[in-house]
Order: sequence, then C-alpha cells, then structure tokens
Amino acid sequence: MIWYILISLLLLFVLWILFVPVILYTNTERMRFLLTLPGIFRAVVVPEGGLFHIRGWFFFIPFKFNPFKQRRTKEKQKPRKKKKKKGRWRSGNLQTIRGALRGFRIRRLEADIDTDDFTMNAWLVPVFSAINQENIRLQVNFEGHQSLLLDLRVTLGALLWNIFKVKYKLFNNH
Repeated sequence: MIWYILISLLLLFVLWILFVPVILYTNTERMRFLLTLPGIFRAVVVPEGGLFHIRGWFFFIPFKFNPFKQRRTKEKQKPRKKKKKKGRWRSGNLQTIRGALRGFRIRRLEADIDTDDFTMNAWLVPVFSAINQENIRLQVNFEGHQSLLLDLRVTLGALLWNIFKVKYKLFNNH
C-alpha cells in the first residue's frame, strides 16, 4: 500500500513539473529579475553595490549565490584534451530550436527604447506600431530612456512536446 502512495506522489510531482509554467519576469525600472517554477524553485537577482547576487529557494530551502565572490583555488590539474567541435549547424538543429521556441508564451512585453539615432528611431516607430498587440507594447522615445518589462512563461511539458514533434517529423522525412 505504501508503494502505491509513493508512486502516486512521484507521478503527481512529475505532472506538476510538466504542467506548471516556468516564469521568467524582468522589470528594468524596478530592477527586478525573477525565474520561478512555483512550489519548487525560485531565483531572484538582487542588486548590490554596483553588482548583484542571487537569492533563491529550492523546496522552501533558501540559498544565496554570489557569482563575483573569490573562490579558493585548488591545485592545478592536468589539462584535459579538448574535443573537436563540429562548426556547422544542421537544419534539424535549427528546426528543433524553432520548435522549442513555439512553446514559449509572452504574457506581457513592454519595451521603451531609444537608439540614440534619430533616423533609426524614426524607422522603428511604424515597425513597433505594426507589432503592438494587446499584451505587447513597444515604444520608441527620443529622450534616452530605456526600459523593459517581460513576463515570459513556458510549461516544460509543452516545450518537450514541441521538441518531440519536430524530431519525429525530421525522423519520418529522412
């Protein structure tokens, strides 16, 4: 009986991970940067003295990470042999990336930019007005002000499903 309970809890946990959205929230005006998988993981970038550190929670256990902190260096290890990398992209890789990007949903995007070039700003005004929708608002200003507000969400299940569909189509076409 206990095994049924453990297996069902594990199954519920996997379903939770697959169907709960991963949220990436960025607001440059308030200096708020957040990545979260509700109930499991949360990471917040906290500005600190010109730099930043990362505060997070993993299953309600807090942690703090400072990427600029000096690490103790251990004894030097023997250098590893580097593998040669293939320098070309196959069309299947690009199609997989395009398929994965279809899983992302923009809940809110507000950008207010200035390129410091009057001509470029003038060219961007009609382009941005054509792109603007209910949840996407792009603006050009001529005052030197930059701001971005982005609320991007993806469910891992949708991401994996889109990648699987692309790989399946590529496998069947070849």
